[in-house]
Order: sequence, then C-alpha cells, then structure tokens
Amino acid sequence: MDWKTNSIFASCSTDAQIFVCEVGKTVPLARFSGHTADVNSIRWSPQGTLLASGSDDKTAKIWKLEQTKPVHTFSEHKKEIYTLKWSPTGPQTRNPNKNLLLATASFDATVKLWDVEAGRCVSTLAKHTYAFSFTLLHGLG
Repeated sequence: MDWKTNSIFASCSTDAQIFVCEVGKTVPLARFSGHTADVNSIRWSPQGTLLASGSDDKTAKIWKLEQTKPVHTFSEHKKEIYTLKWSPTGPQTRNPNKNLLLATASFDATVKLWDVEAGRCVSTLAKHTYAFSFTLLHGLG
C-alpha cells in the first residue's frame, strides 16, 4: 500500500486489483483492474496525481483517479516486476524542470527507467547478477 495524503491510500493484492480508499469511508474512491496477475507494488507520484503499479504480469501501469483505464502500460520486462519508485522530479518538486521518471525492478535482473510523460523506456540498467540483489543492496521496496 501507499499513502497519497494523510487520509487517502491505495492498496494492491494478489487479486490483480488496486483500490484507492479514504479513511472513514466504506466505499473505495476508485478501483483499478487491468493487470492479469498479482500486483506487487504501488506508488503515488510526488505530485499525487499518478499511481504506478507493478505486477507479476511483467507490466507496470500508470493510473489517474479520474480514469478507469491506465494512462500507460509499460511492458518491456521479461519477468515479474517486484518494486518501483518515482524520481523526485517534475512539477511541484525540488527538481521541477526535469522529467518525471519511474524506475521498475524486475526478476529479469534489470531496472528500467521510464519517461512517464513520453510513455517510453529511456534506460535499462542490467548490471545486477541476481534480481533480489537490487532490493537487498539498495533497500527499495
């Protein structure tokens, strides 16, 4: 799960769905379904306008609360995505003039950097020997 504000959070699960909920309310604000396997990781963008998800279906998706379909689906990984993280860049950050990037780490032992505005992969890092070393050594997850 990941908090958007002090009262709004998103959760993901093995049911391949994502729910956006507000504390004290019994009905979710949004439900995203588009992954075809377990959703392992979700993160709100620094601005709180986009939600990224990574899945065992080997894709990462970018969601907006106002839409039921993903804004982007990134599908270049060869194995499951187990974690993702936004760059501290883009509007309303300390680095407003740099493009917002999303990093995805996969069991294919690669990390991919995605330019979210352009909707494309801008770099692939493939120096890890084992997929799990990225999480253990760098603590992202």
